[in-house]
Amino acid sequence: MLKRMISKLRHHYRMYMAAVFSTNALLKIAELRVLRAGLEERQPDNLALCGCKVYSQNDEDGIIAAIFDRIGGNRTFLEIGLQDGTECNTLHLMMQGWRGGWVEADPEFCQSIRGALGTDSVPGTFKLFQDFARTSNIAALYRDVCTWVGESDLALFSLDIDGNDLHVLEALLKSGASPTVICAEYNGKFPVPMALSVAQDEARGWARDDYFGASLQALSNLLDEFGYGLVTCSLFGANAFFARRGFAGDIRFRTPSELWQPLRLHMTPYPAGHVPSLKYARDVLAHHLETKSAAKDEA
Repeated sequence: MLKRMISKLRHHYRMYMAAVFSTNALLKIAELRVLRAGLEERQPDNLALCGCKVYSQNDEDGIIAAIFDRIGGNRTFLEIGLQDGTECNTLHLMMQGWRGGWVEADPEFCQSIRGALGTDSVPGTFKLFQDFARTSNIAALYRDVCTWVGESDLALFSLDIDGNDLHVLEALLKSGASPTVICAEYNGKFPVPMALSVAQDEARGWARDDYFGASLQALSNLLDEFGYGLVTCSLFGANAFFARRGFAGDIRFRTPSELWQPLRLHMTPYPAGHVPSLKYARDVLAHHLETKSAAKDEA
């Protein structure tokens, strides 16, 4: 009798939680539709309207695709700060034949990635680096990825380290690196024209409060000095996208005040089907390895 009652309670609980999850997902979808409609009326050419999620946390996959559809590039990337890799800005690109590197500091996440992919490197195609991105090593990490994929510069640089983002980005650009497009997380709590950044501290971790990264205005001010214009911001208020002036085709640049979006933490992560994995990426990399091995045997 007691076991039957417990079983029924568990069943009702699961049904309740499924209903809650479904309702939350529907509310997120409805809010995003309202945001899109308002943006389309104000800025019909804003590339945030192309946003969609495949493996990114929110709408970054679609925005990145829209940018590179317009400007082309050498289909290479470096992403820093991606946890276990299942929700990041470059997994979708890797599965379309892009080449590049991932940098993740957490050893457990790196171990998870290696296990899921079956490797941590494929010559000329992909490499995982277990390291903290600092002002002192960012140039070397970038050069290592460029060397690995055989390019002098990269198409996409994505940064999300919840800390010294502005300082690391500045150190990279001062080293002479010039990726075509930069995707940088910004602190969406602070509207334009507030130009704020955490003080540089290589030892700091994120305390899960509002003291992290840099505001959109601070990032825009820095990147403008190095010849980058602001293309758009995620509707979720998490990431900003910049492109090198002179390499951006017909993409329209706008000011931070035109593009700033507040952080909509209640909408993230955005729902998109089944639980993401690295299994398809594993197959893609395995195919690259087989192809390279076959070519070597023929030679």
